[in-house]
Amino acid sequence: GQPLIEMLGLDDVVFDIDLTPNRADCLSIRGIARDLAALAGVPFHPPSISVKEPNIDKQVSAHVEEIEDCPVYMTRVIEGIDVGAQTPLWMSERLRRCGVRPIAPVVDVTNYVLLELGQPMHAFDAEKLSGDINVRKARSGEKLRLLDGQVIDLDSDCLVIADQKEPLALAGVMGGEDSSVTETTQTIVLESAWFNPACIAGKARRFGLATESAHRFERGVDPSLQLQAIERATELICQITGGDVGPVWTFSHEKVPLNQPIHLTVAEVNALLGTALSESEITEKLLALGMEVDTVQSDVLS
Repeated sequence: GQPLIEMLGLDDVVFDIDLTPNRADCLSIRGIARDLAALAGVPFHPPSISVKEPNIDKQVSAHVEEIEDCPVYMTRVIEGIDVGAQTPLWMSERLRRCGVRPIAPVVDVTNYVLLELGQPMHAFDAEKLSGDINVRKARSGEKLRLLDGQVIDLDSDCLVIADQKEPLALAGVMGGEDSSVTETTQTIVLESAWFNPACIAGKARRFGLATESAHRFERGVDPSLQLQAIERATELICQITGGDVGPVWTFSHEKVPLNQPIHLTVAEVNALLGTALSESEITEKLLALGMEVDTVQSDVLS
């Protein structure tokens, strides 16, 4: 006698949201939730991220040649993954309802973190890597077989993630098939990076691709997300597949964009919006959106 929609857990709502290119912060569940919480004046509850303490010393380091294009790059090794583990139903269903096809636990977790936090990630099969990672521009004549099976001829303006032998991925767009995680992979290298939108823009379209990663990197990913994302992915992978965790290897350069102070005048805000918001109301909304208000003087917020 129970309605089928309830029995299958399908009593759900789909929000179809159209964003302008300047709202990359809302290309994630957390970003949308923060906006809605500020709009409704209710508390915002971001996902709780547990830090997994390393229990092995294994690391894969990276040499970043193109610092302006990739000022933040992180890796983490996870070994001893249970190849028989299955993605739990709750995660598969959340991915499916967001239009993403569940594949296998490690890939599903990276896709889940992308949707949840807005940080694209990639996982390499550690056994398929030759030496450490190199973040560089492609060299003349290099080719790359992508995850979709397509073989592309790389141009010299393409940023690639390579090992000591060959390109492994088209940075910020799609990984390569030869280093991909499969159902037999037991040791992975997680990648979490910040790529300059200028170096990613147009690359996917050039090769006839449209990926979730490129869509976000082209518009600008939060440059403070990378460590949160790699910790969140580690937490979920270990919950599902088990495994031993190495320390996070980190490259971070001052070229990464920093938050710049903004001086906001209450009168200008109201003139622009046609509102009569008070200084305290504006401050309340800014704080709800995750911003900081350091000083308020003579109708000016900083």
